[in-house]
Amino acid sequence: MEVVLLGTTVVSLVVALVMSVAAWRLMRDEKRRSAARVAALSMAADAPEKPAARAPWGPAPLPLNPDPLPREVSHASGFLGAGAAPQQDGGGRQRSLAIAAAVLCVGLLGGLAWMMSGPRGTSAAAMGPNNPLELVSLRHERQNEKLAVSGLVRNPSSALPVERLSAVVFLFDRQGAFVTSARANVDFLKLGAGDESPFVVSLDAPATVTRYRVSFRTDDGVVPHIDRRGATPLAAEHEQPVSVTLK
Repeated sequence: MEVVLLGTTVVSLVVALVMSVAAWRLMRDEKRRSAARVAALSMAADAPEKPAARAPWGPAPLPLNPDPLPREVSHASGFLGAGAAPQQDGGGRQRSLAIAAAVLCVGLLGGLAWMMSGPRGTSAAAMGPNNPLELVSLRHERQNEKLAVSGLVRNPSSALPVERLSAVVFLFDRQGAFVTSARANVDFLKLGAGDESPFVVSLDAPATVTRYRVSFRTDDGVVPHIDRRGATPLAAEHEQPVSVTLK
């Protein structure tokens, strides 16, 4: 799912970049065309008009432009004013397009950053309080000062998938004081609904150790579980480590 979201975000960023480049090129071309149009109209306004030829016996024609100032003002302002309005309208549209592309690009970058910084795996809270894990079996083997705790954990059929699940073992002495702990991943990286996975945790256990507890965690915190080794659950639906006395 994360790969699909990442691919969609990358494609959207490319589209936003293409839109930005296209808007910039359109603005540049529009400015060039406007400049060329203004130059052409200015040249046409400044060009002198040729007097018409008359017959030697005809009356003298009236002056073509007795007052050059009004002609210059009215002619230039009329044509240039008409040509400036489309330029302003087109420039406004291009600027709006560029701003929209920039906003889209910033939004997509923010979404990508949020997606990449999100928590990994499935949190214990996402499973819900009514779907704890189930400890199906548990056993241990001690050799000298080494203790190996193994068992089988199950994800209920009504629960959400759990990823990167670990088993944690805590050791205690006769007085109940904490001695040490160890953590190891279960055999399967992902437990779907109804899946089971064995686990083994090995750690040093001095002779003073007489008891151990087992709990489960992910990268997001403790995952609640129920002891299903007997006919009746032995733990409530919250974090209750299983305590076992070494013999």
